[in-house]
Amino acid sequence: MVEPSTERKFLIKITVALIQELQLFGLFPRLKVRTWMDSLTDERNLWFNAVRLEDSHDYSSAALAYLEDASRCLSRGFHVRAAMSSAAAAGCLANMADTADAVDLYSATASLYELNADISMEKSIRESLWSLLHSFEYFTLVSDHVNAERASKKYADLARRVDRFETRSVFEALKTRRENVLDARSSLSLQPAIRVKDIPNINRIQRSTRAFLQQVQTATLALADSGALEQEEEETAGKLERESVEEAGLVYESEPEINERRFVS
Repeated sequence: MVEPSTERKFLIKITVALIQELQLFGLFPRLKVRTWMDSLTDERNLWFNAVRLEDSHDYSSAALAYLEDASRCLSRGFHVRAAMSSAAAAGCLANMADTADAVDLYSATASLYELNADISMEKSIRESLWSLLHSFEYFTLVSDHVNAERASKKYADLARRVDRFETRSVFEALKTRRENVLDARSSLSLQPAIRVKDIPNINRIQRSTRAFLQQVQTATLALADSGALEQEEEETAGKLERESVEEAGLVYESEPEINERRFVS
């Protein structure tokens, strides 16, 4: 009688031989290990296609591909990827002198980086700081001084908590980033002006831009609502705990009350 282990090995050997025979006649697909390079250079990869189109100066098609990639990434929760694609799409529109839509997308990019900073706080302080710096940059780029100030303050507060004995590097980093952004903004304003209606696929680009901006706004509001809900739940839990303590008669004296009682006695 054949032992189970030997029988199993025999079946595996027969199966492998059969698959090899079928592959020889093209009746069985050859399995290929997919690497990260395959994913990056895949023609179906939106990011790769967008980069290729941008390199060939087809800014209109590149902007559409970047916007589609940004929307997909945001729907999957990949906020940094969405921000990168959003900024790249804005750059393409800036090259075509569509300043209004470019500014809107740069602003959305800043919001996405700030959103990622808030989400990353629990798992990575470094990623949160990195995201806040980029948020500050893009808010500065579009001259949104109010939001840029908020992002810089959040960055400075968090950075000081990480290293309480070194504050110069915090402000130097913000100052350097601001100077670099202002230099970049001055070069963007030198693009030759053309009529927006002459841009290829402009109607489709503007529809995609509006849809993506709405998607960013929805994601930002959802995070704000979840944060407010968590705060409300914490306050409710604290209130219930205090009430249960009071009902049990476990009311503790404050330090001044204890000192006063000692003095009287």
